[in-house]
Formats: sequence, structure tokens, C-alpha cells
Amino acid sequence: MIFDLNIQSEQDKAQVYFDFLIKDKAKIELKKIPKRRTLKQNSYVHKLFTLWGSNFGYTTEEAKITVKRQLGYTYQKDGQEYFTPTSGMDTKQLTEFIDRFRNWSAHNGYYLPSADEMGTNWEYYAREIERAEVMQKRYGW
Repeated sequence: MIFDLNIQSEQDKAQVYFDFLIKDKAKIELKKIPKRRTLKQNSYVHKLFTLWGSNFGYTTEEAKITVKRQLGYTYQKDGQEYFTPTSGMDTKQLTEFIDRFRNWSAHNGYYLPSADEMGTNWEYYAREIERAEVMQKRYGW
């Protein structure tokens, strides 16, 4: 069973159920469910893919594939290479991915802004992202 312990009534239900399991001397598994990535994180990482890709002549999708391959976010299945989706990452995993992406990019000569920098200079980065998206549509890259 899954209980959201941020809600008092859910805490009460969880306690009742837990007490029942203790009384029953049941064998249980208790684990914390990590928080899924946030919409802000998702938006930010996709903006980074777009900025990085436009700098090197890649579409956003091509940038995702290239970056994930370079950072080792791939796996093999039935002899095929697949890329780890960021959609399956929790907040901590996506933060680690973003940090690795930004560090790798900077090490290779292209600085990617932090989320705070992007927020502070939003108009500049919005224009850059829009320009990249227009180029992708216009030239098919």
C-alpha cells in the first residue's frame, strides 16, 4: 500500500495498518518512494538540450541522444542500444544528470547556465531557445 505521509489522514491510516502488521507478526518491506522529477526540472533540462544542441548543430532530440551517449546514460537490450529516459528519473537523479551534463559541457568548451542564471536572464535564453527551435524547423536539423 502507498500512503502520502504529508496528509494527516493518510498518516493515521498508515499507522493503523502498520500496527496491524506488527500484531500479525508479518514480514514486510518498507521503503520510501522517491519524488518524481519536477516540471521545472524537466523544463530546464530540455532547455539545456536545446541550447547545447543549437550550439553544435543538433536538434533537441539529437542533442538528447548525443549527451546521454557521452555521459553513459545508455543500456543494451536484445543487442540494441537504448537511452535512459529522464522521465523515469527522480528529483535527485535528474539533478545529478543535469550537474554532469553542465560540467561535461563546460569541460568541452560550452557553458550551460544554471537554473538560477537562466531565470535571471530569462529574456536572453528565451530568445536563444526560440532561435534554435526556428532553425530546427526551418532547416530540419
